[in-house]
Amino acid sequence: MYNAIGFLLTLRKLKTNKMSTRKLPKFRIYPSIGIARLGNGPATKDQVIFSPEIPWANLFDTDQHYLTEEGALKKQAQRFYIYECDDNGVPVKQIDAGDYDIEWTVEVANKKPFWYDFNNSLDLSVLSENQNLSPNFVKNKLAPGIGAKRRNPNVLNQSMRVEGGYDYRKELVNHPGKTKVNATDQREVIRGKFPSDNGGISKLAASMNTSSKSVDLGTIEYDAGTLIFYGADGISASLNPSDLNNDFADNSNWYDDICDGRVTASIVSKKNGDTYHLDDALSSAWIATAPPDYAPQIQPISTMFDLIAGAANESYTPELSLVFPIFYRLYRMQWVNLGDFLSPSFKETIDKLMADGKFKYLYKKEPKKEADAVRKQIFDLFRDPSYHYNNEPIIPSKDKTDVVNRGSGTDELKLPYYPGDAIDYPGSPAQWFAIPPMLYEQLENWKDGKFETPPDFDFQTIDEMGSFYQNQFLEATKDESKKPLLMTRAVLETLYGGGFHPGVELTWPMRHNLIYAENSMTYQWITEGAFKYGFYGLREVRLNAATSKEQNDIFYNDFGFQMNSEDIRESMNPKSEKNWLWKLTPGDLTKWMGIPWQSDAGSCQAVFVEKQYPIPSWWAANLPVHVFPQESYQKLLDPNILEDTKRNIYANRLAWLHTADTGFIGYHAEGGYLNGLINMVYQWDKIGIVTGRKLDIDIEGLPKTVYVSYSGKEADKK
Repeated sequence: MYNAIGFLLTLRKLKTNKMSTRKLPKFRIYPSIGIARLGNGPATKDQVIFSPEIPWANLFDTDQHYLTEEGALKKQAQRFYIYECDDNGVPVKQIDAGDYDIEWTVEVANKKPFWYDFNNSLDLSVLSENQNLSPNFVKNKLAPGIGAKRRNPNVLNQSMRVEGGYDYRKELVNHPGKTKVNATDQREVIRGKFPSDNGGISKLAASMNTSSKSVDLGTIEYDAGTLIFYGADGISASLNPSDLNNDFADNSNWYDDICDGRVTASIVSKKNGDTYHLDDALSSAWIATAPPDYAPQIQPISTMFDLIAGAANESYTPELSLVFPIFYRLYRMQWVNLGDFLSPSFKETIDKLMADGKFKYLYKKEPKKEADAVRKQIFDLFRDPSYHYNNEPIIPSKDKTDVVNRGSGTDELKLPYYPGDAIDYPGSPAQWFAIPPMLYEQLENWKDGKFETPPDFDFQTIDEMGSFYQNQFLEATKDESKKPLLMTRAVLETLYGGGFHPGVELTWPMRHNLIYAENSMTYQWITEGAFKYGFYGLREVRLNAATSKEQNDIFYNDFGFQMNSEDIRESMNPKSEKNWLWKLTPGDLTKWMGIPWQSDAGSCQAVFVEKQYPIPSWWAANLPVHVFPQESYQKLLDPNILEDTKRNIYANRLAWLHTADTGFIGYHAEGGYLNGLINMVYQWDKIGIVTGRKLDIDIEGLPKTVYVSYSGKEADKK
């Protein structure tokens, strides 16, 4: 059924781990990859939300508040810990801050203006060894990579034309250098500038008759031995105030305060004076900042953790916990996307199974005929990532010459109803997103009955089952050696994992193993007992951070005036001079993202095709499309409103961006689209945050927990 699986299985083999010849670290920083998110609230411990440290832990929370009392959007802060490890590099316990003198160092940068425009993911023309992309992308040229010119192309490296000429492009990098905190100096702002002036006067700014702007990239704080990284304030602007952001990803003269870079530490034992420097790729960590997660309890259907696992090309024992998260995440998308709330939708399919008493066939295999039929019904809803068909509806181009979609197919849309990597190619089957091959393979195993479940499984609803699996993660935290690996996984599960265009957080290089110094399974099972639950396990994931010497040599490297898929293909050869692309220096993770960040974040909305039901959309897990507004929630609590009216109120969803008067944004809705891009820069902190709230009313068809959009126009109310 899936012709790419055989190909991928032939690629799968035992590999020599990159760290096999290296000395394993005695201490490591966790999480190994951290994410902080922007907000206009204060950078203080009591006024922020911390990045999750346990996967799924917050799914059912009903008392979280993501806005300050004044209505400001809280930052998401990332806390880092130092763990002592055994001889195999496996974490054992968190160090006691009383036993060591600890100094933390953070070095971040913003390279977006220095890098290249985004057209589409350049790896789509490169056949690579992973379980994240079907080889049919390359074989059938489903979505060839499109070459990209430099951002700010008018800013030149004059040494290319004149011997000894000044390289103006280096000033496009906001690189404040290293910032340190310790028990004595506990708090520092990461002071940055754009254009960078290297301690003097920016020649680039002077040539534009302006001066460098202060663009701070965050704040760090020493807190009882741990490090807290606070995201920046969400500032973006143009050096020329008259320049408007009219592109979703690429705007010259613009800057923002997204960043990424390394987190290192030095620790000195108070007992014997031994000193340890946690600054190499296997012991240090990486921090990246991202736009706000406007629906922090709703996870993407495919996550960054899934992609990182897929990059490793490992085999997994088929079991239910490998596929249930796909179902549950897609079911919960109803709270942020109308296409996932109405019919046809995955929600409706599951709701009907629950109403008919057939939900049990998700986990029971007997009676065989009925159970097999249910599993096949669900499997057939999903799009095959080999893209062996091309008769789904076509997402029209803005260059269309007729309203009628000539030559489009007649089949109903497969799941999920989201655009994919080939959005630039009208008519390509890969215009639509398919779950990565690794996930699809396990979905097929499940359909074929290749799974075992405990005999006492007796779930009547999908939320009951979700709560059970949530508890497996909570149980795993009782094992001290698993806690730090759970931290990394919890962060990665909040990030999008596939169909990058370019995405709003981290993008396509993350689906290739070259970017990791270490990507290996530490624990196959989250919890063990009579039955084991894997969820693709717990991994040690370390980015391929450049050494200090390498950083000095490659920090400002690029591919010249244009970057092409051929450059990416060559870079994947370890012996190529272009292999530097996979050795990370500060700013290298986020340089691929859109600038300013608000433009791409605001453009990820509805996608219009000829048939408007369901209305497809971009991934809504972090950037909602349709929401249940706070005003509607308050009406449901009003005892004077009729039950039938309350059902109507509950079913009514509001366009997310309307909550901040940005105007409607939709793919190729040109007038509103451009206005929305511009307004998003000024209204991003006023748009609703979707969060769980109790609904203690007894009305048939209404859930006991709802996910409500709270607008920054007023304080977050209970």
